[in-house]
Amino acid sequence: MLEKQFKPEILYNTVVHFYMDKKGYSKDKANKIAQLVVQKEAQRRICKNEKCKHFSHDHIRNSETCLVSECECNKFTK
Repeated sequence: MLEKQFKPEILYNTVVHFYMDKKGYSKDKANKIAQLVVQKEAQRRICKNEKCKHFSHDHIRNSETCLVSECECNKFTK
């Protein structure tokens, strides 16, 4: 089973609109928060194996095998 590909622009827009519309934050403050959230989510989805560094959607979730052909990664490391 493959994980859905991470789409940072969708998450960014959702976070910005949430903080502006629901919380009443300024556009600048909402943008800063959204940048931090997207960076954190991107880092969470990157394999921590030093030889790999591919996104989790480049791995098969059940066997955690990397799908990139030239990669030496045997297991997705969190």
